[in-house]
Amino acid sequence: MRTIIHDLDKEKLSKFNFDMEDYIVNANECKNSCIGCFSCWIKHSKYCFYKDNFSKLVDKLKNSDELIIISKSRYGCYSTNIKRVLERCLGYVLPYFEVRNNMIHHKLRYKNNLEINTFFYGVASKEDQDNLYSLVKANCINLGVINFNVNCFNEIEEITNACFD
Repeated sequence: MRTIIHDLDKEKLSKFNFDMEDYIVNANECKNSCIGCFSCWIKHSKYCFYKDNFSKLVDKLKNSDELIIISKSRYGCYSTNIKRVLERCLGYVLPYFEVRNNMIHHKLRYKNNLEINTFFYGVASKEDQDNLYSLVKANCINLGVINFNVNCFNEIEEITNACFD
């Protein structure tokens, strides 16, 4: 199963050919930001405090083979809505720390082989591309992901033509 998190409007989303089994998350519908209450770690193991469509996203991720993120590049970072959804997945890791790659990271809650593929559109410069790669790589280290790809495009149509025919 794939989990797809995107920030596309309905018209742009309709150009993609996703599988019926894919779990599709529209980041534009996520209105609640993580408030740092750590409820997903302390009170409701892995589940966000907010009771909305995003509160149990961790379950979808743990059962996925692949996470696809389609995001507008915002100065070498995810779009605001994508970032909001990813922050709501904090319960994917444990609140405890360990040393991995000579750095301190949260302990992993799951030992699955999640692969992350990111597709950024509206990428303006080589510096943005470098920043996006560094960001995704850091996220993957935190989540225990080994296989990941960062794809940068100027226009959204380039993603549909190159990757989702």
